[in-house]
Amino acid sequence: MATTTNATGTSTTGTGTDPLWQDLADALNALIAAGRFPHFHDLYGPRNNWQRQPYASTAAHADAPWVVFDLSTRQFTVSSQERTLSGEHSASTRRKRR
Repeated sequence: MATTTNATGTSTTGTGTDPLWQDLADALNALIAAGRFPHFHDLYGPRNNWQRQPYASTAAHADAPWVVFDLSTRQFTVSSQERTLSGEHSASTRRKRR
């Protein structure tokens, strides 16, 4: 097993993706410590072609950024509530029929 120190100075011991999960836990704990309690949701409907689209937001602050899974890049990105709900991150790349 390898021991690594993440960005917050926490030592993690594990193999594979264990340190990444610890980094995620540390980031979530930092949000909670800042009074930004994260809520996890899933957009699903006609705006995103009925594809599941996970996002995280905070109900404590309406102007807080959202973290949304962008269907076109297949990566999480920081966005706003308005941009997310308008479908900006819902456009998935489609293959053209030949």
